[in-house]
Amino acid sequence: MATREFEVRSNIEEFPTVWQRVVTDPLGFFAEMPETGGLAQPALFLALCAGINALGHLLFVVGIGGMIGVFVWQLVAAFITAGVFVLIAQNLFGGRAGFEPTFRVVAYAWAPLVIGWVPIIGRIALIYSAYLMIRGLERVQGIDAARSVLTVVLTAGALIILRIISFGPHF
Repeated sequence: MATREFEVRSNIEEFPTVWQRVVTDPLGFFAEMPETGGLAQPALFLALCAGINALGHLLFVVGIGGMIGVFVWQLVAAFITAGVFVLIAQNLFGGRAGFEPTFRVVAYAWAPLVIGWVPIIGRIALIYSAYLMIRGLERVQGIDAARSVLTVVLTAGALIILRIISFGPHF
């Protein structure tokens, strides 16, 4: 039986199953992921992943302020990342999807970041998240793998530049 997208009716119960499907069968998950239906389901999935990551940061790395910062950063960064993905994919590579399907990809692709707080493993989870975004963008934007990789790399570069402009190079 195929695991569908995260559903509102039993969010907490379905979370582990959907998380596992995203992480272990990303091609199948993104192939079956609806491109419409609102932002609530993927945003809630993202919030649960961000909450787990934030709790890990609280327990092993940072205090309460850092935990809240990690949680808020993950949510805000997902919206910004999806917006930049749309701009780059559509304007440079002829992508076809708007914000909603692209946000859905970003929200589900951040599933591995539940272990983002673990030293070294967290970096690997971040790389795997980028891979998931590449695969999801291929599907929703209708672009090939090379263009998806370039979209992710250019977005990362743009976000790094924005961060430096906003907070300085040593933040």
